[in-house]
Amino acid sequence: MATLQSLGKVLSTDILIIGGGIAGLSAAITAKEASPDVDVLVVDKATNGWGGKANKGGGNISYVEPEDGVDEFVEYHVHNIGCFLENQELLRAYGEESRGNLERLESWGVHIFRQEDGSPKYIRWTEGLPWRMAVMDQDVTLNMLKHAKKQGSQFIDKVSIVDLLQEGDRVAGGIGFSIIDGTCYIIKAKAVILANGGQNYRLMRRWNSGRGDGIAAAYRAGAQMRNAEFGNFINWIFVDSRDVCQGAEDVLYNAKGEHITKAIRPVIESDLHSKEVVAWWKEIKAGNGPIYANMAENRVLNEIVPAFESDALALRPLAIAFWDRNTKKAMAAATKKGPMQEVVPGFIGEQAPVTVNHQMATTLPGLFAVGDTSYCGSGWAGAVPMPGRMRGTGLGNAVFSGVRGGPAAVKYSSGALPAEANPAQAEALKETIFEPLKRGSGKQPPELVRAIQDVISPVGNSIYMREDRLKKALSKVLEIKAMLSELWGKDWHYLSACNEVRSMVISAEMFFRASMGRKESRGWHLREDYPEMDNKNWLKWIVIQNKNDEMVVSAEKVPIERYPMKP
Repeated sequence: MATLQSLGKVLSTDILIIGGGIAGLSAAITAKEASPDVDVLVVDKATNGWGGKANKGGGNISYVEPEDGVDEFVEYHVHNIGCFLENQELLRAYGEESRGNLERLESWGVHIFRQEDGSPKYIRWTEGLPWRMAVMDQDVTLNMLKHAKKQGSQFIDKVSIVDLLQEGDRVAGGIGFSIIDGTCYIIKAKAVILANGGQNYRLMRRWNSGRGDGIAAAYRAGAQMRNAEFGNFINWIFVDSRDVCQGAEDVLYNAKGEHITKAIRPVIESDLHSKEVVAWWKEIKAGNGPIYANMAENRVLNEIVPAFESDALALRPLAIAFWDRNTKKAMAAATKKGPMQEVVPGFIGEQAPVTVNHQMATTLPGLFAVGDTSYCGSGWAGAVPMPGRMRGTGLGNAVFSGVRGGPAAVKYSSGALPAEANPAQAEALKETIFEPLKRGSGKQPPELVRAIQDVISPVGNSIYMREDRLKKALSKVLEIKAMLSELWGKDWHYLSACNEVRSMVISAEMFFRASMGRKESRGWHLREDYPEMDNKNWLKWIVIQNKNDEMVVSAEKVPIERYPMKP
């Protein structure tokens, strides 16, 4: 039998963090704060401090001030966003801890812009919301990386951790390879934290980094998934450029000149909603397309976005440069053609289903998950994909979950025996990981990526769903799944892409199976054949788990009796 040393480069650490974005760095920093002597190793398949989405968005982080009221925050969220599917205890904890996490970020070298009285500069997406957004520049993760290195955490770039090593049910490390030279890495750890993002199917550029690797690794190891049906987020995009059209959801018109979203969105809401996509879909089916965004009436574009970008709010040179090269450039090009611009829903995904408890521990001993990997699986956001129809909460949840997960992993590792990875398991995993390199021909990853995208992105499959369409879509995913044995990786980068295809297939199968399981409409999840919310039968979380290589779907009752907000 092979030894670990004969299989590749063997490393040992107390805590292995997979993913060096904002959530992973938050976990690393707080782990060191909890125990300065603990060994922390952060591994990223791209570059630590540069990966993830924190440096590709608005740079806004949601928080609740005492005068906003945590009670009011919870009540608003449950009634207007999560639709009673929240873990209300964890939702309350987010509200209570969010303000203090701004101070944490500052202590880690992140600049939070403040007013003369010392309070954070902030903006609300629209009036009446019981939370605010503080502002940062796009160098947030680079500053956190510097702080983490000063604390003594170690970092490895360009290594893709594909699977989890186990000692029985306990997670005892990870196995993967260098995308530069193919070296197999075997990393033994007392505790592992997944922080490598959610699943976004490589469809939209700014969300492209979410490849679902951690979700798939956790699933294959036997960890429970929850709320996988909430993995179908969209943004409105210009047909010409495929770039985001901010605010289109409020000003959609059909080809007859009729305002098709005014009745369902009479005021600006906290974020996008799937109901506008359904309105678009119905108009297209009725022959009233194409659908246009009226840029002259676009209050988000004309009032809210300029306020975000204003120097009066904050001088953010990196963010401004980024926006100018992306969204702002696309907006300017579009509006030159006239006020009415054709738009379509751009599918993103934002699936984040790894089940975790309040300390971000998964259902497997020794395994934790933070950030976008477990946003929906934690249950606190309810019936929505990440970032939960609550702008600024992608960053907020990354810090919130990392701050909880890092110290929890330290506590677990302090009582754990040294990790002893199973060489036989490591050998079998390595064989599977590297198998595509041995083929001289076969299916190349881009071919299967496109096939999955073609199944997951149509509105009738993933936004306005019906049983027959869901079954047909699942059947296509299973056909693609059968082709995975033909994947060919012609080099180390393609080998990484082969793993990403495997991850995408798992995520897509989970999405369609969970969506078929939820026979109602609730929050973002809309069923054409079950149009009403059903609190009698479906106040439940959909749960998925890998049992003997079969994807098993079940339901867990939401413990609404112990929560303050009830339907």
